[in-house]
Amino acid sequence: MLDPEVCARWRLTAGPVLGNRAAGTWEATRDGAAFVVKHFGSGFPPGWRYTLRVAAALREQGWPTPEPAEEPLVTPDGAWVLFHRLPGRSMTPTDEDKPAEQRARGRLLAEFHTATAATGITDQRDGFTGPAEVVSDPELERWLRVHETIRPDEGRAMRACRDAAAEWFAGNATPEAPRSVIHGDFAPQNLLFDAGRLTGVLDFEATHHTFQVADFALSWRGYHDDVLRGYDEEWQVSHLRKHSSLLAERSGVPALPVDG
Repeated sequence: MLDPEVCARWRLTAGPVLGNRAAGTWEATRDGAAFVVKHFGSGFPPGWRYTLRVAAALREQGWPTPEPAEEPLVTPDGAWVLFHRLPGRSMTPTDEDKPAEQRARGRLLAEFHTATAATGITDQRDGFTGPAEVVSDPELERWLRVHETIRPDEGRAMRACRDAAAEWFAGNATPEAPRSVIHGDFAPQNLLFDAGRLTGVLDFEATHHTFQVADFALSWRGYHDDVLRGYDEEWQVSHLRKHSSLLAERSGVPALPVDG
């Protein structure tokens, strides 16, 4: 239930709960305007202000991210943030349309990564580490063994992957792969559209600084191969644009148009 004291402070009429996350999320209205209220409680990953900072940096580049309508209300049990509600709806493609949706999402994720790299945010969020530290965390080992007692075959496979990853990081230098802030859950339910136009990128709860390839985890979800194909298409087009512009700058010849 949305805290009545929060509603009174911000003069809100509480609406229904949205989703089922560690951060409680509710619809709300005030003077006919639509808002979203989020509670970042003890179950939420540390560094909730980092999520607001990332969203704000992307908004400065024109990305439609949730914007606070009031200063956050910090309480002993966490923090409350009131956001303007973004328009649009998430897409629910039919089976026939899923490959096209995934490809479009992959292209959008490539554009998103270009924008996150341009934010200049390179510091790490509190409570988050790099992948080498994640796979060598004893707590991960403990939970994988617990999972293995419930689902032996699946648990063994997951632990074998974890062991292989930990061994690789231990025996190799840090790879020279693109890094930036990532979204952490670039999935259909977190993207809003209105008449085909992107109107919202939601849910920055897992955002942190790491290798960009980590964003594939929940976008690909193990079987959305067209997300990777779309990403690769946009990546190649963007690099063609970049090199064409660089050559034009050096030669004085207009850059060739590149169809996207």
